[in-house]
Amino acid sequence: MKKNRSLAVILTVIATFSLFLAGCGNSSKKSSSNNDSNKASMQNPVKHQSAKEALVSNDNLWYMNGSINYKSKSGIDAYKFDKKNNTVTIYSVNKMYKTYSQAKKANDLDKQGTLKYSFKNDSKDQPVIYMKGKLSDIPMDQTVSVKDKVSGTYKAANLKVSGYQVVRNLDDDPAKQVLVTPAE
Repeated sequence: MKKNRSLAVILTVIATFSLFLAGCGNSSKKSSSNNDSNKASMQNPVKHQSAKEALVSNDNLWYMNGSINYKSKSGIDAYKFDKKNNTVTIYSVNKMYKTYSQAKKANDLDKQGTLKYSFKNDSKDQPVIYMKGKLSDIPMDQTVSVKDKVSGTYKAANLKVSGYQVVRNLDDDPAKQVLVTPAE
């Protein structure tokens, strides 16, 4: 009788533990498939360049947002880097476009200002970009610290994008963001 009780307790513990692990596995699968900003992919259009090179050599817009499919009421910040002059023009756009010319043609480039940029460290894969100038005639400076690669689909335009997780520090208020550009 004592042996049967011990066996029943052991089987109950094993069954409970198995159900717990199964529930954790399903929860993990659901959360990772619903979050496009955390998906890594080998479809990164800048996979053969360091982050530092990719950001300034691409003639397209780089979009900064809370996540790839974040719904913003004030628009998405779009950055256009000019490597020759070490400047970055910041626009506010209503959505992401495949090319800069498409955004221009749609008349959806609300220019906020042009800033001078420089790199605050020598890291090629996790650079820190320092930007200073005026946005909407207000002096400002910000830093953008590049972290890990991200890729996914911007669902509003069915557009594959890739880029980097970043930490944007504006007025000593750091915020996690993504900085992505359309796949080529």
